[in-house]
Parts: sequence; structure tokens; C-alpha cells
Amino acid sequence: MHAAAQGSSRGTGRGGPRRGALHEAEIVGEALKIIGVDGVEGLTMRRLSDRLGVAVGATYKHVPTKEHLLRLVTLELYARIGPCEPTGADWCRGIRSFLLRFREVVGAYPGMAGHISAHVTDPMPHQLYTSLNGTLRGVGFSPAGAERVVRVLFFYTSGAMLAPATLTLGEHADAEFAAGLDLVLDGAHRSLERDRAATA
Repeated sequence: MHAAAQGSSRGTGRGGPRRGALHEAEIVGEALKIIGVDGVEGLTMRRLSDRLGVAVGATYKHVPTKEHLLRLVTLELYARIGPCEPTGADWCRGIRSFLLRFREVVGAYPGMAGHISAHVTDPMPHQLYTSLNGTLRGVGFSPAGAERVVRVLFFYTSGAMLAPATLTLGEHADAEFAAGLDLVLDGAHRSLERDRAATA
């Protein structure tokens, strides 16, 4: 059992039995490679272990379930996206850039958008919410107003990413998503102006 945990176990992998310790970052990286090609459905603990060159038990030593592994994957994706940077008066640009990065990064891994949408209590959705909400509160939205805008942005972004393939626009998909996002953000900007005028 100790040998399996260290990674020098019965798994053969792509280059024969591995040597050296197995690390969480390596597991997550290999999982992302599988998801990038075959989607979340193509990721199994046995397949992952084979690619890592270890027995399944060695992988479970680090990640006890596939759900736990996917939580680690979402955290890695969030790290690649980075936080929503406040941009003062031009806050719409900051949120726009943030959500375009989100779509680009998560969209490269089939099935991850659906997983994130279905697991809103996981770390990544929580951090996304905190980042967006903090930016909106910082530019003057009330708590309720910021909450409303975050929900709309989440519904638009996740809805666009989860749309059936028959509804996608091929090479125009990126431009259409950005155009729709601009409409949503324009509405949010107008809402903030109305709130400011009402309290002036």
C-alpha cells in the first residue's frame, strides 16, 4: 500500500511503471488533459491512474472520489482565470474581460461548464461570486443590486456555454457571446445610474 501511495505501483501508464512520488498537481494536470480531449464523461479514476502509471489505489490515496477530483480541477481553472479586477469608472470592462476569460478557459474543457453550474456550492462558483460581487459593490451597487447583476451575468454566461451544439454559431460564437455580454453589462450600467440618481 505504501508503494502505491508513492506511485511506484502496478500501473503501467503510457511509458511503463512510473518512478517517484505522485503529487496532487500532477493528478489534476493529467485529469485536465483527459477532459480536454474526451470531456468530463471521459474522465474515470481507472483511466487517470493508467495514464499516471499507478494503481487505482494510489490515485485514491490523493483524491478519494471523482467529485473531489473535479473540485480540484475547478480550482485550477479558477487560478488560470484569475480574479475580476476592479477598474473604477470603467468597471464594465473589467467584468467583461473576466467573463471572456472564464468562457475561454472553462470552454476548453468539455463538460466543465455543466459541472460548475450544477455544483454552485463548490469553491470555484463561490470564488467567482465573491470576485464579481466585490467588484460591483465597490463601484456603488447596493448589496441587493450587486446580487441581482451577478445572477444575471451567471445565467447569461452559463446559458451560453451550455447551449446545445445545434444552437452554436460556429466561428461567430465568440463575437456573438461578447456582443450579448455587452448588452447585459450596458443594462447593468444603466441600472447603477438609476440607483445613483434615486439616492442623489
